[in-house]
Order: sequence, then C-alpha cells, then structure tokens
Amino acid sequence: HPHGQDTWTVLSGMADYFQGNGIVRALREGEIAVARPGQVHGARNTGTEPFVLVSVVASANAGFVLAER
Repeated sequence: HPHGQDTWTVLSGMADYFQGNGIVRALREGEIAVARPGQVHGARNTGTEPFVLVSVVASANAGFVLAER
C-alpha cells in the first residue's frame, strides 16, 4: 500500500508478523499492527486455528502522525 497506512486488528488466532525491515513479532487476538505507507509487511499463521484480522488502510494524508516507539 504505497499511499496508505495499513492497520491490522487481530480477531482470532496467532501469527508471526513480518514488518519488512527484518523485524518479526508474534501477533495474537486483540493485538494491533501498523505498517507505514510503502512498508512491506505480511504474516504467517503459527497456530492451529485460522488467523483472522481486520485490515484498515488509511490515506497517507489522513491528518495524523504515528508515534515512534
């Protein structure tokens, strides 16, 4: 999504989340992951249940800035 931020909210299951910059982290039900515009990202199901998420892509010009960790 080169022109938008992608926000995932995990509804069920678990997966490894790949952020495209060498960082991999576990995602579980109730957690959120955010990819900046143009950031390569993806997930691999690591559980026995389906990995279900809601993905919301917001325009890069939505009027807010992501906080740095």
